This record gives sequence, C-alpha cells and structure tokens, in this order.
Amino acid sequence: MEKNLSVEGMSCKHCVNRVKRYLETVGTDVTVDLEGKKAYFNARDNVDMNSVIKDISEFGFTAKEI
Repeated sequence: MEKNLSVEGMSCKHCVNRVKRYLETVGTDVTVDLEGKKAYFNARDNVDMNSVIKDISEFGFTAKEI
C-alpha cells in the first residue's frame, strides 16, 4: 500500500539517507525528497504507521501521514 509522509526537519542528504534507510526496513520503492520535505514508499501489509511516525520522530524529524 502506497504511503506518503510529510517529513519536517531534514536539512541535508545525510538526513534523507537516514529516513530512506529506515523506511526501507518497513517498505519498498522508497523515495525521500529533501526539497519537498516528503517521503513516499510502499508499506508492507503489517506496517503500523503510528510506529513509523514515532520512529522517524526519534531521529529528530517531524513526520505525519499525508
């Protein structure tokens, strides 16, 4: 299932790579857009989006599903 997130607080490619590597553990076809402050991925069936958002926030970013 395709998921779209708004991710605030990313400021560099390192930030993008950190979010991308994490999302690759919960889904496939991950794209993280630094300028647009968005992330797109195909979530696995058993993914809890509340947990995904919480995990991303632990990296210091603010995420929400859009």
